[in-house]
Amino acid sequence: MKFYYLEPRFPTFFDNWLGHTMTIRERLTSGKLIVREFSFITYPVIILGFISFNRKQTRLLKVEEEKRSIELKVLKNQLNPHFLFNTLNNLYTLALKKDDKAPEVIAKLSEILDFVLYRCNEDYVSVEKEIMLIENYIALEKLRYDENRLDILFTKDIQESNKISPLIVLTFIENAFKHGVINETEKATIRLNLESKKGQIIFSIENTKPQNELTRISDQSKIGLENVRKQLDLLYPKKHQLEIEETKTFYKVKLWLKN
Repeated sequence: MKFYYLEPRFPTFFDNWLGHTMTIRERLTSGKLIVREFSFITYPVIILGFISFNRKQTRLLKVEEEKRSIELKVLKNQLNPHFLFNTLNNLYTLALKKDDKAPEVIAKLSEILDFVLYRCNEDYVSVEKEIMLIENYIALEKLRYDENRLDILFTKDIQESNKISPLIVLTFIENAFKHGVINETEKATIRLNLESKKGQIIFSIENTKPQNELTRISDQSKIGLENVRKQLDLLYPKKHQLEIEETKTFYKVKLWLKN
């Protein structure tokens, strides 16, 4: 820079330069000159250091992304077989009874399998597809109970189509049926609501609790809830809020997701 740029344009600059009259050896061994010219060394060091730091950060982000992807697949693999097992168990019960509803169950199960096996490979799907899965699951469960056993209502308010992580709310719905209906000797009540607004999805579910000793939450349900929490941390970092309220008579979950 000095020789090819500064010197031709500003020749007088070098007249006052400390090393102007020194030999090469004197310049290399002069502590005073080195201190004065240190800034010309620090500039490229700072630039090279920044480039090196940026490259390391890029590699770390890539490793973190790969780790996140692997961890998310593990969590989904834990959730999907659990869901499929419950659904197949429902079909098995109807088959033993030789119930005429079995073909309808198979059709619904086929739609659910298509969603779970193919569409769940994506991190996010449209909220409309998730609603279709929920409705199919509810339809399967309703086949097991008559109107005297179950009072269920699923309401939707889709003001804007958003993306949602597939199966993220299904664990809560499964638990509502498992702990709110199966052990209930009287009529069970389940209320679901899903809202999709600008940049936000709000899901809530509330179910009554049977008043007997069989209402304890199983270890499998606890694992399912823990998996959902981990998925939320991975897919919606600092963009979600989960509230769970439990009393002697009801169990309520409310989930906010920001897109």
